[in-house]
Parts: sequence; C-alpha cells; structure tokens
Amino acid sequence: MSFASETIHLVAPDGFCIDPKMTGHRAEGGFALLVPCASLRPSLNFTSRNRAMITVAVGPAGPADSTLSGAEILENAPGAKLVAGRNDLMLPLVKLDMPDHRARGASPIHWRGAFVLNEQLVAVALYAPEGSANLGNRGARLLDELTAKTLEASVTADLDTDESQ
Repeated sequence: MSFASETIHLVAPDGFCIDPKMTGHRAEGGFALLVPCASLRPSLNFTSRNRAMITVAVGPAGPADSTLSGAEILENAPGAKLVAGRNDLMLPLVKLDMPDHRARGASPIHWRGAFVLNEQLVAVALYAPEGSANLGNRGARLLDELTAKTLEASVTADLDTDESQ
C-alpha cells in the first residue's frame, strides 16, 4: 500500500496483512491497520499468541523528526510510563504502559516507534492482548521487520522512478 503521493510503500511483516477496510489516504499521508492475515478470514481460527494489531500513521516530517529518539516518542504519549526502550533496531522503540489508550481488548502495555522516510514521518504502534508473545521481543521484531521492508520497497520504487526518467 502506498502513501504520501507514492513516496511511502508500506509492507506488512510476515503473517500480517493490511486491513483494506481500516485504511485512509490523504495527499500528505494516511493511516493503516495491520492484523494477522488469518484474522481477515473469518472461517479460520488463530491463536491468542499471534493476535496483535499494528497501526501505521504517515504524515509530513518536521525538522526535528530526522533524529527521533525513544525519549521523544515517550514525550508524545502523554500519561504513558516507560517500560523499556530499544535502540538496537532500525527504528527507536519504546514499550509503554498506557492504561488509557483506545485499543479495545489490548493490554495497556504496547510498543511504539517512528522513523522518517522521504520527508514523511512514519509512526508505528503494536497492540496485543495481555499475555501475548507480541508484547515482548517478538513485537519489537515485527515493527523492525515492517520498517525494513517499507524502507526497501520505498527506496526501490524511488530508484525505479529515477531510472525510467
């Protein structure tokens, strides 16, 4: 799925799909909801350990966004408490405890991260039910995989556009 005038090409991590009913496009960005692919097929059951929801919001990046840190992501989550931070992946990530988030059925603990690509801020979050493996390192790896695949697809598309001109 593409956003921001085709400059961001969102690619879901393995086992996840973009829910076509839960996306929004605008010229300057958009929003997408990613869920386990099996949950888009009502006839199939999926285990609670695989349940998760990833949100992606894309919008114009500001001058200060180019060097995002976990501390800045935490600052943009009023009322949240920092549980853990990760700076060893492709994007800074924070695991937050935020009891008043609005993801119904999800644990108050969730992952958030952000990166800048093609002058767009891409903010991601992963929510899962209490006890899900996705609230641990698996969730951080899913967001890292989404980031890597999105960067690769977006850069490759840019190169293809440059070569055709």
